[in-house]
Amino acid sequence: MQNNLYKNGVMSSSAPEVKALAQLFSTLGSPVRLAIILQLAEGAKCVHELVDTLQHSQPLISQHLRVLREARLVTAGQRGREVVYRLTDEHVVHIVRDGHHHILEEDSHDHDL
Repeated sequence: MQNNLYKNGVMSSSAPEVKALAQLFSTLGSPVRLAIILQLAEGAKCVHELVDTLQHSQPLISQHLRVLREARLVTAGQRGREVVYRLTDEHVVHIVRDGHHHILEEDSHDHDL
């Protein structure tokens, strides 16, 4: 992948991989979607479980799940008569958790000043 990102030793902002990465971060730019990802990191859940835990309306949770599905971050399957959502893979959880650790580090550095 590095060969596709760099041209003459400089990363190209027009590389397809860079554009896809920017789209990923755009998708993750919603607090509700981040909360959904963190909930699904604990295991598969249906919409009503996410509604109860996150305390947002069912239409709002469903709308954000649609965005996450379109971005291929979340998949849906059946559990009896319920639709159950799960993370497509663990990569996105690492990104979100690393970002959270980064924020915590920034907060601790602010107190050191």
